Amino acid sequence: MDGTEISSGSAGEEGFTIFLKSVGCRTNQEELLTLKAQLQLTGCEFTDEITEADIIIVNTCAVTSHTESKTRRMLHSLAVKAPGARILVTGCLAQQQPQSLAALPSVHWVVGNTFKQIIPRLLAQKPDGGIFHACFDEYNPENTFEISAQDLLSPEKNFRTRFSVKIQEGCNFHCSYCIVPSLRGPARSWRCDSVVDLCRAAIEKGYKEIVLTGTHIGQFHDDNNGFLQLLRDVISINGDYRVRLSSLDPRDLTVELLELIGSHPRLCDHLHVSMQHFDREILAMMGRGDTDCLETIALLKQFRKKFPCAGLGVDIIVGFPGETENHFRYLLDMVSEMGFSYAHVFRFSSRPGTAAESLPDKIADNVKNERSERVRDIIASSRKEFLHRCSRISHRIIVESEEPVRGLTTNYLHVLVDTGRARHNSWLDVKINGSENGRYCPAIPVY
Repeated sequence: MDGTEISSGSAGEEGFTIFLKSVGCRTNQEELLTLKAQLQLTGCEFTDEITEADIIIVNTCAVTSHTESKTRRMLHSLAVKAPGARILVTGCLAQQQPQSLAALPSVHWVVGNTFKQIIPRLLAQKPDGGIFHACFDEYNPENTFEISAQDLLSPEKNFRTRFSVKIQEGCNFHCSYCIVPSLRGPARSWRCDSVVDLCRAAIEKGYKEIVLTGTHIGQFHDDNNGFLQLLRDVISINGDYRVRLSSLDPRDLTVELLELIGSHPRLCDHLHVSMQHFDREILAMMGRGDTDCLETIALLKQFRKKFPCAGLGVDIIVGFPGETENHFRYLLDMVSEMGFSYAHVFRFSSRPGTAAESLPDKIADNVKNERSERVRDIIASSRKEFLHRCSRISHRIIVESEEPVRGLTTNYLHVLVDTGRARHNSWLDVKINGSENGRYCPAIPVY
């Protein structure tokens, strides 16, 4: 930290007009929404027009060098567009490079992940800014961005239909390519009863979808409960709602969990797996060698066969050091067989401080680019087949916007309803026509 003390009092009476920006993963996005709710309680207002902002808050990512470069360019652009605004930079890049970020124009506050929870107080108590940072071995908060049930805003006031609950933070695995454990710290979880209480309060407020998020949600564990028990407890709450899971590590998958995801009426039939690769040798070099990839492949094939219209997404890294054409062809074969409905395809990017940085047999950029496109072509084909299957059944969406009507299906399809009207945060049954126009699948209401 910069040596200054932050009192435990409130954030003060004066509110600010704030512009929020998130870079990177879903957890970053949901953290920013939780921060928004906390700041609203202190009198702050929010704007989508950057020139109206007093303060710009950017939640950053450091997962790849490309993301880092993109973030720095974006910070420069924000400073040019809103020269009168003060910028607060937080998140993983702020945890990794606090000093260099603090030197950028218009950056007043740099807040590492270890101090995210004090941002509302910082804005009021430290108007001159500063660096607020500590390594996780020096300072290990029990959790960040908790919000109490009594502080919840309604869906109408929050302009949201989904409510995200970060059930845990950090990761105990140390994959050779990943810098996240050093930037978010070791795995630590909320108490199961606290999560359930917060979910119940959100449902009572009127939220239709609860999203369980975290750095590695499968590592959730309190004194008595693991992730599966937490999930059972959440879907046992009375009310009119559904539950969606964020990304799962393949080491989290079990027959029982997949059966719940595919068939329970309160669980979205949507599974996203951070597989990264399918070849055992590459997985071992990635530090994921304890993953039984053959067992995982069998589980995913069984899931796809039993639930053909369930959303099935995957994270894939291509061009990892030492990845031969044979390794890559095996990856392509597995991707072809799985029938994924979408994928996040990453070209390997070496990060300082990771074990993979020193690995030999680096892959040339042009080869990584070509392999990435080959994977994307297969995913595009399997998604087309998936949309065709989904056109035969009806889907239930939560109406997220009214003019035009837009929403998200349980199996993770964004739909646009061209005809008819529906009320925000209400249920609507629709049928899609099997095509996709940009981000949205055209749909018609089913009454």
